[in-house]
Amino acid sequence: MAKTHDENFSQLLEKAKTIAQQGKKTDAIRSVLKHMNIQQRIPLSDIYKREEDFSADLAENLNALRVGRFEDPETESNVGTRRADIVAVGEDGRLVVENQFKKADWHHWGRLEAYARSKEADVAVLVAEEFEALMIATCRLRNEESPIDWYLIQVQANSHKELSFDHVVGPAIDIQPERKAEAAESEFWAPIHNGEFGELFLGARIWTDSWMVKPIRRGMSIDVWLHLTKKECDVQLYFNGKNPSERRDKVMTLFPKSDYTYENTNTPKQIKVTFPVLDKGKNDRDDWDEIREALVTRGADIYNKIIEN
Repeated sequence: MAKTHDENFSQLLEKAKTIAQQGKKTDAIRSVLKHMNIQQRIPLSDIYKREEDFSADLAENLNALRVGRFEDPETESNVGTRRADIVAVGEDGRLVVENQFKKADWHHWGRLEAYARSKEADVAVLVAEEFEALMIATCRLRNEESPIDWYLIQVQANSHKELSFDHVVGPAIDIQPERKAEAAESEFWAPIHNGEFGELFLGARIWTDSWMVKPIRRGMSIDVWLHLTKKECDVQLYFNGKNPSERRDKVMTLFPKSDYTYENTNTPKQIKVTFPVLDKGKNDRDDWDEIREALVTRGADIYNKIIEN
């Protein structure tokens, strides 16, 4: 009768010792591993046939990298005549990711550097299964001299086809970063929240360090979001509740393309419309009042147009 997983660990060890005493150490180890169902490391290529397949999977799970908050990932994103594996935008700016099976080579590192600068990235990541010492030192140097946050992230796969991601190199972390972020959040949003830029957003909810939200009348299930990233700001309309696409299409007749620039986003998770405001953001501290005024003006225009109609 075949052994089952009900066999406890001590019994397995005793069995291994017995086999080992008979000069079959390899068989002993294999026997224990088999019955314990231990997860062993396997090459990434055992799970994905192509690096492009890995990119597609990774793009849907960017949070696993732990490098910031990003959304709307694009795989095989055009960069001149080349294509970056993943490009995404979000609260922490713009992200560029290059990935590679096995050990990272300098060809992939060079492409990451070129794509990151071409896309004006805030965060650049190279994902691979191994890294050589010189590349690790080079990445650390980039973090010292560049405004971009550079990461080397090791990906490992196990026999259960599960992935883990470990930071080999990342940017230096400021002391008490959370407190600094909270202070910056209060400092930027407080004047709007306190009514210095009009009554509409007086008391509006501050949501994380990059968002302020104003619902449009109870029952309409539409929210106006003021959005701030490191380099840009915009106003976003989120459509919630039933039939969001249909309601979005109806509302957007109020905003003709001849008068407004905007972009629709349709995903299973959200229906939203983004109105660009300025190519200025958190990094442009001297222009914060201009940014506040522009955000509130555009947000109020959109809000009032919907309410009035």
